[in-house]
Amino acid sequence: MNYKLKLPIALGVLTLTHNAVAGGLSLPQVGTAESTGTAGVSNVTNNRDASAVITNPAALSGIEGSSLMLGLQYLDVNNNFEREGEQEGTNGSSGQFMPHISYAKRLNEQWVVGIASHGPGGLGINYDNGLIGGDSPDIVESNMIAIMNITTSASYQVNEQLSLGGSVIAQYAGLKTELSPNNTEITGSDWTASFALSGLYQFNSQTQVGMTYNYGAQHDVDVESNHFGNTVPAEINWPQSVEVGLQHQLSDKLAFMVSANWQQWSRFGDGLGQNYDDTYGAGIAMSYQLDSWKLHSGFSVDSSPLTAENRGHALPLDEQWRLGFGAEKKLKNGMLLGLAYQYQSLGDAEITGSGMANGEYEDNRVHFITGSLSF
Repeated sequence: MNYKLKLPIALGVLTLTHNAVAGGLSLPQVGTAESTGTAGVSNVTNNRDASAVITNPAALSGIEGSSLMLGLQYLDVNNNFEREGEQEGTNGSSGQFMPHISYAKRLNEQWVVGIASHGPGGLGINYDNGLIGGDSPDIVESNMIAIMNITTSASYQVNEQLSLGGSVIAQYAGLKTELSPNNTEITGSDWTASFALSGLYQFNSQTQVGMTYNYGAQHDVDVESNHFGNTVPAEINWPQSVEVGLQHQLSDKLAFMVSANWQQWSRFGDGLGQNYDDTYGAGIAMSYQLDSWKLHSGFSVDSSPLTAENRGHALPLDEQWRLGFGAEKKLKNGMLLGLAYQYQSLGDAEITGSGMANGEYEDNRVHFITGSLSF
């Protein structure tokens, strides 16, 4: 494969994100104030609204009648690559709105079903001095647009303590990358199917445990170029993952949550011919009920799928940590209005491999601002 074509294909992988994947390329939180405010820790035990269609379908059993969740989050991304020596580095920045809508309805005493449309990724990154800086910048702009998941889920109440759930997921991923010189434009898109299985166990009125398994996906993207005049297939093996979480009500007002996850990033590396490691993550969060307000805070961290020796510029992934805060207000009409902020550090992403432009990333972060409304 031509080097100039292979590089943007790897960049395009950044758009193929899924909400169940937390440690590498994607976002652990969905577009709700609680999920953002708890840094994604509350996802797997949330049985209070329709966003469980995405995060843990078994938890839909907690919905009494019906639930509609609307959310919108804004991502402000910035990274600054500092090259070793005296060569000039480069800065990348972007901003993106990501919507969320989910709906769930109870059919009878045992069954609850739901559907959701969710945009967990897809950013346009603008580089002020190419991808790696220096005297000959090669990639000026990389518009990685359009990632959408359509998820249908169902929950079955086995008994008073246990509910089981499953999801069928249709994922669309599209990429568009612009190179200079020659105004080369590279595009590709693909639909693929996946599934998730989950469970929720209620020990008592204070404590519940949730677990979700996501199969991942394989995208076969036919990448086209207006300059090279050919089509190149790109196979991307999206990691399968497992997430577990516990929620305990310490008092009538205070709830405590913990979560942990594993993601098979070594499977992802097979599709790119690179050496990735599986990742592990964990988080802790709390929610406090203050009259008509509910306050959230949380912290989570994921290990790095790459070492400094095999890390590249197209996907400079590193250890990540997140800190979130949020609040929800119960309105007089019963609706729940929420607003949250989260800071995500993308790590230093040091690069020391031979044949690479060595250096590290500074100010490598994402700001999230999320608003949500549930009925």
